Amino acid sequence: MYLQVSKKCKFSIIALICGCLTAQASASEEPKLTTTPPTSMLMSAPVAEAQKLSSETHSTEDNYVARDKGIDYLLKALSSKLHKPIVASPKAKKYFVTGNFNLAKPLETLTNVAADLGLIWYYDGSIFYVYEASEATTAVVQFSRRNFADLVSFLRQNDLYDNRYPLKMNYSADTLYISGPPKYVDILTAIASLMQDNPDEDLQQQVIETIKLRHAFVDDRSFSYRDRNVVIPGIASTINTLLSDNHSPKEVAAARKTVENNPEAENSNAKLGQAARFERDDYNENDNNVKVVAFTGRNSLMVKGTRAQVNMIKDLVASLDVPRKQIELSLWIIDISKDDLDSIGVNWSGQFKIGNEISGLFNTASIISSTQQNAFLAKVSALSQDNKANIVSRPFLLAQENMPSLFDNTKNFYVRLAGENNVDLQTVTYGTTISVTPMISDNSKVIEMTLEIMDGSTSVTDEGKTEVVDNLPVVGNTTINTLARVSEGQSLMIGGYTRDQSQLSVAKVPLLGDLPFIGNFFKNTSNTVSKSVRIFLIQPKTLKDSDVENSDLNRYINEGWDAINHFNEKYNVLNPDNTNQSSSR
Repeated sequence: MYLQVSKKCKFSIIALICGCLTAQASASEEPKLTTTPPTSMLMSAPVAEAQKLSSETHSTEDNYVARDKGIDYLLKALSSKLHKPIVASPKAKKYFVTGNFNLAKPLETLTNVAADLGLIWYYDGSIFYVYEASEATTAVVQFSRRNFADLVSFLRQNDLYDNRYPLKMNYSADTLYISGPPKYVDILTAIASLMQDNPDEDLQQQVIETIKLRHAFVDDRSFSYRDRNVVIPGIASTINTLLSDNHSPKEVAAARKTVENNPEAENSNAKLGQAARFERDDYNENDNNVKVVAFTGRNSLMVKGTRAQVNMIKDLVASLDVPRKQIELSLWIIDISKDDLDSIGVNWSGQFKIGNEISGLFNTASIISSTQQNAFLAKVSALSQDNKANIVSRPFLLAQENMPSLFDNTKNFYVRLAGENNVDLQTVTYGTTISVTPMISDNSKVIEMTLEIMDGSTSVTDEGKTEVVDNLPVVGNTTINTLARVSEGQSLMIGGYTRDQSQLSVAKVPLLGDLPFIGNFFKNTSNTVSKSVRIFLIQPKTLKDSDVENSDLNRYINEGWDAINHFNEKYNVLNPDNTNQSSSR
């Protein structure tokens, strides 16, 4: 079999074999290197057929050209570039390829060829395994949920996990589902079996373990909301509160028997309670307290107790430390002149209508579609051109489900409270504050929101001046508390209450009105008080999980390919414009 190679490649190969050799080639004849095929190839094909194949298939430094050639030959060429063996199953070897394949990017070529031919592959850090898609297997393993996070972490640290074939954990049944190439399933099944709990382990042995939290906060979080401090409990305080009960061991044992004798307790909560009661029943009277301490630096829990107690805490954390979906909240705070409110199709009987086709409910709160929202905002934009409407603010909030999100735009002033022996200052706050706690239900199609809106402003007299009492401004506040259920693509409209709005306008004669002292004779100042209606428009949108970059593919690039990249950057030898073309038969 003859392989056509470049002059430079020929010299490199001969120099590598012999140690030192020089050669010359004429410009009219391309040099050739003759190699003896393996014995198995000689037995399977005549010499004439081998020469024919050599004319149809050749390899250069960057490309591999094949014409109706078995895929095994292409995999060998890729293996030499990857510096890693590629093992193909008998079914995968039955495929043939034709085309010009780029060897400068072997991993990309392997991925594209596998996608075109319907093959699957897996890399365990040492060997590439290629299979036909029909050879994919599945496995269901009994696996404790408390060890699932440790299993995934171990697989990622050792470059064994593949995001293309994710693990699925059934927390309620303590079952692990694995699907993918046979080698991938075999490796993960073996590791999961080794990490499974040891039934002979002493549950009364004192242990200390660290539990890493990946989605929840270990410490409490707090934020100020008007004149009160809101605290969101973390995992550590939640577990410590749960463990601080005063049940006696007899009560715990009785509760355990009740759960064990109930055949209908098959959900995750019942099983968690069953495990918790079992672990609490295993406490010693001398050391019946498990200690849970928050380590903020790594967002982890440090747990001290018996093996049974630590396992109970790990089960509880596995049920609580789950990823939350994110929700984008678009808020519109709009003021519309009360006299022009009817022009956008709103009347206080509760009917909201735009045009002849769009209608809905509008009162203290109503739900509108995206089409209605766009039409409503278009009307508001038109009115704002004539100063008859105003979009006061349009904040955007990114919230997690079941977590409060706050928008606060307020002002403060202080009132001095005189006492007998001291003087205190009382804070008065007014402005707009919106607190939203979203919750996703019905397979992300419905969003339930707990809303608390506080909106306040200083009162205005008929003359357009700020109303004061005892030299202090009078502040009016409006509070709205509601629970709304909004489908995907809809918006919630709240408000419709009237507020006074003062507008100061100055009309003057050009130049003369700007003169000092006498300029006041050439200008007119007026303060107009109008009635406006404030409306809050809230549009929630569930954000889909962003596509995670397949970082595992980057780790597949081994030392040999890194060296090729370095050589390419330094000497600019490789051609990055080569494209892959393949066909299957």
